[in-house]
Parts: sequence; structure tokens; C-alpha cells
Amino acid sequence: MSTFRLPDLGEGLHEAEITAWHVAPGDRVKAGDTLVAVETDKAVVEIPAPESGVVQQCHGAVGE
Repeated sequence: MSTFRLPDLGEGLHEAEITAWHVAPGDRVKAGDTLVAVETDKAVVEIPAPESGVVQQCHGAVGE
């Protein structure tokens, strides 16, 4: 099991708010599938899965 951390969103941004989860615990994902959409000060960004596997947990709720 690997831990996925929010990747560098560029331009020195260190925070983002979850706008939508596209997966749930137990879902199978392939590398490149969208996991979550987050909003920064500049844009809404969809974060892809870095590898294939099964989602164990989603940390954070929409709005956090």
C-alpha cells in the first residue's frame, strides 16, 4: 500500500480545497484515472492516480 499526497500544483501553491471526489473506498483505479478535483487560488485541478490499485481511504471531505 502506498500513500498518495497532494502533488505540487505549481506557482508556489501549497493549499487546495476539495471540490469533488471521483472515487470511493474500494474502487479500482488505473494510473491516470481522476481521483479528486481540488480548487486553488487560481483554478480547479483534477488530480490523477499516480499508479493502478484499489482506493483504501479518501482523506478529507468536499469543502476541506
